[in-house]
Amino acid sequence: MHKNSNIFILGMFFLLNFTSVFAQVPEWAKTNQHKKYPSSNFFLGVGIADNKTEAIELARADVAKQIRVKIESELETIESEFREGDKGYITSEVKSQTKSVVSETIAGIEIAKVKKVKGKYYILAVLNKSKYLSGIEVEMGEILTETEQLVGSARKLSSEGKIFASVENYIDAQNCIPEFYTKGALYTALSGKKYPVIEQFTGPGILAEMRDLFSHIELTAVSGENQKGKSGTVLSMPLVVKVFYESETREKIGVDRFPVLAKYDNGELIAKKETNSDGFAEFRVVAVPTDDIGKNGAVIISLNMARLPDIFKDLISKSEIFIHYFFEIEPLDFFIHIVDKSGSRYKNIEDKFAGLVSENGYSVSDDAPFVIEGNVAVFNEKEIDSPMGKQFYVESVVKLSLIDRSDGKTIASFKAKGKGLNEGSRQAAVEKSHKNLKISKKKFAAFLQSAAN
Repeated sequence: MHKNSNIFILGMFFLLNFTSVFAQVPEWAKTNQHKKYPSSNFFLGVGIADNKTEAIELARADVAKQIRVKIESELETIESEFREGDKGYITSEVKSQTKSVVSETIAGIEIAKVKKVKGKYYILAVLNKSKYLSGIEVEMGEILTETEQLVGSARKLSSEGKIFASVENYIDAQNCIPEFYTKGALYTALSGKKYPVIEQFTGPGILAEMRDLFSHIELTAVSGENQKGKSGTVLSMPLVVKVFYESETREKIGVDRFPVLAKYDNGELIAKKETNSDGFAEFRVVAVPTDDIGKNGAVIISLNMARLPDIFKDLISKSEIFIHYFFEIEPLDFFIHIVDKSGSRYKNIEDKFAGLVSENGYSVSDDAPFVIEGNVAVFNEKEIDSPMGKQFYVESVVKLSLIDRSDGKTIASFKAKGKGLNEGSRQAAVEKSHKNLKISKKKFAAFLQSAAN
């Protein structure tokens, strides 16, 4: 009985001690409420720790956590306003700004109550909503003013055809939006209402303007279509195109400094240019056959989208055009003779060039008045050890001369290179280098045309 009595007395002591300590704990620490700081006007946070500094930080963090939850909830609503393809355009920035805004908010949190009970510190932290709200309103007003100025400047530049300068201003305006939204979410959390702003200066509004801008840009041919020329010679008329922006009043405004590139429809590049201040770009083109019978050719001129943000690249409906030309065919015959350093003929390479001669509308015969004389050589090779075994890398070159049989004079020269890689066989790598010869059709056409000059 004596032992049980001691246990009972000890239990009662701890219970009474706990009840006494609990009774000394401030009511606001139990309820997270305080009459002097009503939740309608304040955010309240409680921190409890053995160390006063730690308790203060916990109380501040408690307030910050409540604000972060409210901001993130509001931002989810805002994000739903964006089109599916546009959400990623600002999401990462908004998340970054959320951390920054919450961090700034902590600086406005005040320590309202401090109480120590039995070695523990109880801290009450508060944020005065109306006091902090006034500062947020000023900051949001400044962001909105800057955005309005940037959008106004973007509109003016687009009306002058300075699309890329306009885009830079639109993007600068767009970059203001993440901070505006995060502060706007904080404003809503503090005030219970949304900050008033017109649609055209919101994220979706600015994106809509940019989309509309790009959807009214077009590329069109001005001159140079359907002309005739001799294979291998420069077409008499340049190919001229125009990039323009159609305004709301249907005015076609030339777009300044828009990158444009021209290539044959076999993929060979002709040139890269930028439009002039009136939106025009001009290309001088060597007539090269791009069909299989040497009677006509085509050039593809397209807008170079590299400088545009990805989400706008598909908005330009007419970004590529074809310009066709035709050939005045001259009856030229060629004999082809290509050998290696030992004098053995390379029939497969001769056949490759014979095909190109035919593509240019000319013919190949043994008694032709012009000879394409050539030799093939390996000019670089190495062995590569790899996990797959020894590999051979070879670079070959074919050098051609165009010779007039009547006097033996060389009229023109041409060179093509190729690369080959093969595991275990040098000869196979050499053959691959011959198969992979990079032949400029434009230069080869000019090489052949030398026979007619």
